[in-house]
Amino acid sequence: MKKIIIIAFSLMSISLFSQTLPNYDFEEWNNFFIYEEPSNWNTPNPYTSLLGSVTVSPSNDAFTGSQAARLETMNVMDINLPGVMTLADININIFDSSYSVSGGFFLQENIFKLTGWYKYQGVGGDQASILMYNFKNTPETGYDTIGYGYGFLDNTDTWSQFTVYMTNISNAVPDSFNVIIASSLAIGAQEGSVLLVDSLSIYTNTGIIDLWKPKTQLNAYPNPAVSNITFESETNISNGMITIYNNIGQKLGEKTFENNSVRFNVNNLTPGVYTYTLKEKNKILNSGTFIKN
Repeated sequence: MKKIIIIAFSLMSISLFSQTLPNYDFEEWNNFFIYEEPSNWNTPNPYTSLLGSVTVSPSNDAFTGSQAARLETMNVMDINLPGVMTLADININIFDSSYSVSGGFFLQENIFKLTGWYKYQGVGGDQASILMYNFKNTPETGYDTIGYGYGFLDNTDTWSQFTVYMTNISNAVPDSFNVIIASSLAIGAQEGSVLLVDSLSIYTNTGIIDLWKPKTQLNAYPNPAVSNITFESETNISNGMITIYNNIGQKLGEKTFENNSVRFNVNNLTPGVYTYTLKEKNKILNSGTFIKN
């Protein structure tokens, strides 16, 4: 986790940087009278609004639907503060303008990439920045970083797609995921830089995840597995298919999900972490990971 905090600090240009989610397209906002907050996301607005600045707001200029998120870098107490959105908890010290970020979205899967759509007008060579990471909370070491990815966005006055890839530094299964999106660079954030962002998607090595729609219930046991693993659901699924992949996305096995249950022999698999998906007519209903001992 220390590596992630260092990267986050450098991205955010300040001394310290921040269930199923329904708001990947930023159509839902909560009104707090002096500012609005995108549902299920956290921003500096609760703090900066006390000083008369709202750095994140809804925009009617959207890629899909009727609204997008608008992030603007503003001068607050003589410091240029980027507009920031995150899935984690964010705290700000308004006296020294420092950020801290903790927690994230509960997700026990290794992420391959994040995509989305954006417009950006940076001032004086400024760029928007995106950081994502997987981590695991353990009693022994606290938060361990499993993977991270970051990218920078240049000026564009038309809706353009961005992609940020995850660099995995461990084969462990994470338990949390977070994204931090900011309207400025680490060093030299410029007042007036504006980022519009919309329609975020998250992928594993095996396909797209709709984090904002409840998954079809699926049990995988035993996990860790030694010789066999069984997948079972109480939901009636027609034309279902279970597929197993290794950690680089290669298909290792596939079976029809008959009678809402299927068993795989994994005795010949090498010990490690594997991914599975449950699909119905090419739509992913559930996905996850299991450990082979």
